[in-house]
Amino acid sequence: MARRAKSQFTPLHLVAVLAGVGLLAFIGFKVLQGTGASTGFADTSELDLREYMENSNALSNNTYRIEGTIEDRLDNWRSTQGRLFSVLLDDGKERAAVGVVVPEKFNSTNIQRGQRFKFKVTVQSGTGVLEVVDLTKA
Repeated sequence: MARRAKSQFTPLHLVAVLAGVGLLAFIGFKVLQGTGASTGFADTSELDLREYMENSNALSNNTYRIEGTIEDRLDNWRSTQGRLFSVLLDDGKERAAVGVVVPEKFNSTNIQRGQRFKFKVTVQSGTGVLEVVDLTKA
């Protein structure tokens, strides 16, 4: 009577399975990162830079997601109201520097010129300045 070969789970099978799981995890992370979900801002829409530059008062009291590069800290701002930064935004169609107020609760966050940040912001009524609700380094 002929013997049948046993199929065995070899170390090569284990490596292939782990590589497949790793690849799926990497792809999932990249997809979530692109939507802003990894920062917790997924439920917030992207700020339309052109609309903001034309009439920021129309967007008053709404919350948006932005990503930009810190250009400079504006020192003439009262520190009791937080810190005011000039942030360069580029949405592919428009490129502009906007004022972003970082409240006192983020004073422990080190923000320096040239760094990229993702911000969840609210448009202040009257001034149109963007006030940070949450932030993370990009």
